[in-house]
Amino acid sequence: MMVKNLFVLLLLVCSLMALRSQSRTFDAGLVAGLNFAELEGDGIMDYFGPNAGLLGRARLSDHFELGVEILYSQNGEYVLPEFYPQVRFGRVRLHHLEVPVYLSKTISLSREHNYVDLRCGLGLAYARLLGFHAEDLYRNELNPYIRYENTEALLLQAHLTFQLSRHLGVNLKATLPARRERLDWTLASRLVYTLG
Repeated sequence: MMVKNLFVLLLLVCSLMALRSQSRTFDAGLVAGLNFAELEGDGIMDYFGPNAGLLGRARLSDHFELGVEILYSQNGEYVLPEFYPQVRFGRVRLHHLEVPVYLSKTISLSREHNYVDLRCGLGLAYARLLGFHAEDLYRNELNPYIRYENTEALLLQAHLTFQLSRHLGVNLKATLPARRERLDWTLASRLVYTLG
């Protein structure tokens, strides 16, 4: 059901972007950076992994944009296993597909250039666990002992993007699963490059 609703939402977003793209209000680009999460519940954000993919934005008005991204996201704290061994984990790799859809407020701080300086946004994202690999501190594989029943999640997200130039920006993103179940924040720091 969630996948069907996400597909309808993406179709609507793409339709809006296609309509607005004729007046040069559509941006597309690439995003790449790192996720930071504390997967063991110890309060230390010592697990990190890439967060990279494509982005599209449609200007809705002078101060608002609708954005969508399709991302590969590693080590986000998005879904909780049904069962996992109570050991000290070593290497952990959680591979996710992440599809954020968000509304951003654009802020221009200077009239000396013709691009937006700052974007503040809120949105939702669909995440699906595609696969995982886990080891304990002694490099023993733990995959056979970990069981996921639910591999999908709805995420709440907030972001802030500082534009360094017309094409390059730095994005900071905070993500929290809508169903927390002992899950915590995942933070991301990314570079955003827009084409055109």
